[in-house]
Amino acid sequence: MNLKLIESGIEPNIEFYDGISLKQYQDLSKRWNEILLIVHKEILNYVNDDNLCFDSGEDIFPLRSELTGNYYIDSISYIKHVNPIGIQIMIKTRLTKTLQNGKEDDYLELDVTLFTSFINHNFEVWGIDSSSI
Repeated sequence: MNLKLIESGIEPNIEFYDGISLKQYQDLSKRWNEILLIVHKEILNYVNDDNLCFDSGEDIFPLRSELTGNYYIDSISYIKHVNPIGIQIMIKTRLTKTLQNGKEDDYLELDVTLFTSFINHNFEVWGIDSSSI
């Protein structure tokens, strides 16, 4: 399945925790395209993994056939860590499905957690968590 990042018309909620400074946020914002590429890759891997996203079945979630291929960013959280030292970024995404009336609605939430030791270091993927909406 291919994926497309769409604009939802809703501005993502951005939250700061535990001492993230404005300067750190501004520096991380300069790397937003890099962050989006990592998030996109993680979501793509998730929806194409037959052990995580299923083709068919009753009482099974999520079903790949329900997905439109569109997703959007719902919220972003920045958390300063002491052990290990660095910054954790949690990006909450919403994948959509098509309703009977042809409109799209939220179907699957995927939260991608990234970590970087310093503002200019590589991002590590700490995990991806799913939940139904």
